Amino acid sequence: MSAWNDAVSALGAGDVAVAASVYFLATLDSAFVGYREAAGRSALIRKGAYFARAMLRGALWGHAAVAVAFALLAALFLRAEDRAAFLHSLIDAGRRMLAVYVPYAVVVLAAFAVRAVPSVDVRSMTSTLVFGPFQFVRPLVVVAGVLWGLFAARRADVTALGLLVIAEMLLLERWLRYLRARRESALGRISRGDAEARRF
Repeated sequence: MSAWNDAVSALGAGDVAVAASVYFLATLDSAFVGYREAAGRSALIRKGAYFARAMLRGALWGHAAVAVAFALLAALFLRAEDRAAFLHSLIDAGRRMLAVYVPYAVVVLAAFAVRAVPSVDVRSMTSTLVFGPFQFVRPLVVVAGVLWGLFAARRADVTALGLLVIAEMLLLERWLRYLRARRESALGRISRGDAEARRF
């Protein structure tokens, strides 16, 4: 309980807002990764529910990554000699990360809003002009945001946490592709089994 009290007393309302904003952007990014991983993989004409499931899947796995990062954060917090200084370094890093990630997120959200227009041409335009290029530069944005935040912190413990976050963000889409390949392989085996059963 004393560790919790240390954390509460060290953070102000503005600090909590920074942490909540970073959490929101992490959720948004993981949902976007789920969308991108699913794009171009379905022949459905109406893809709304398909993409909604993909984005939910990405967000859920993003939360798993957040849980791992939070576990490391808690361990580092408990080991820190000056817990308040550790938390303030994290908040300072998070504030600088927002300066990089918020503009990226605003453009992505705007593109999703435009896709609500019931026009194939408009949706194709957003895919070509926004989602494609922004997915291509996403790894650079991920690394730039974390490094920009770590530059202010200059602490080994905060750096370790930042490197974990980079790894999680960059590996998320690869992990989703791996899971999709496993699902498709399992469905293929079931289909072959049904076909063989109908022969007899």
